[in-house]
Amino acid sequence: MFEFTGLKALHKDMMTKGEERATFPFEFNGKTFSCIFLTDIIPYRLYLTTLGLLPEVFELEIEKGYRTKSFIDDYKKLLAYLEIKYDPTHKFVPFDFFEALNRRIPKEFRMRPDYKDTLRVAAKRRNIEEEAKIYFCGWRRNAVGQNVREKNLEKTRSAFGDAKAEMCKRKNISSCWTDCGIEEDLKKLNDIISM
Repeated sequence: MFEFTGLKALHKDMMTKGEERATFPFEFNGKTFSCIFLTDIIPYRLYLTTLGLLPEVFELEIEKGYRTKSFIDDYKKLLAYLEIKYDPTHKFVPFDFFEALNRRIPKEFRMRPDYKDTLRVAAKRRNIEEEAKIYFCGWRRNAVGQNVREKNLEKTRSAFGDAKAEMCKRKNISSCWTDCGIEEDLKKLNDIISM
């Protein structure tokens, strides 16, 4: 396991500012990543997205103590993006990458990611329904005998955190989405409480 002391410091600042999500850049070997850190989901999630036309997304689940597994899914894709060549004197391992990332995590919260950006990223790693529909437009109470789908719960969790996803599960409510930006209606976000 690798301990991200940098995330611990950032999270401390986020809590003092009442923030649960943060975004920040990270550069390694001349290649840039956009990072999203989510603390309103347990375990916490850290997404690292490559830049370019076909971005790759790497997801790290951050457990208690800001610890994560010592490996990266799609390790070969990471090596390809970083253009790391074979070196007989030093084998590149995820620990090297994690150490560099840990040193460059900002200690202060600067920016919150938009829920739409988070959905675009999470959809590349998570089982999210209708990934092209990223604009929230309301809630729907499911009929008796019908249950909210797990894919819908994961979409709600990725967009708005565990609390809203658990409320949806408990009340059997689905989040509703559209692919048309003008149909977005964030005023309906708190309507879930009265349903």
